[in-house]
Amino acid sequence: MKKEPVVRYRAQTDELSCPYGNVQRIVTGGESGIANVHVVKVTQGDPHLHDAYEEVYYVLSGSGRIVIGGTEYRLDPGAVVTIPAGVPHSLASDDDTPLEFIIFGTPPMDMNDKRAIPTTP
Repeated sequence: MKKEPVVRYRAQTDELSCPYGNVQRIVTGGESGIANVHVVKVTQGDPHLHDAYEEVYYVLSGSGRIVIGGTEYRLDPGAVVTIPAGVPHSLASDDDTPLEFIIFGTPPMDMNDKRAIPTTP
């Protein structure tokens, strides 16, 4: 499959409700052939994992913590988090102010693909 450049704008991307917040799926469904790119605003994310979908988070705003594989880490703007496929993770903001972060997900795929759908550890 030939990879093609993709240019999208956050301001032109609808927000979708998700548990504890919302998501903008700016580049998704494997359309770039490189990575899905989503912007998420959440106050909490329950423990889950993705069977065959890896994620990189880049925190834009808010503060809180993330637990990855049983280890807790601090989240503040500028933090970068890498989460391998199959590793349980959860997060929570420090207060009612959402954490806002970009998720780069690989391999790029439809979010209804069973490999990307969050499952309970």
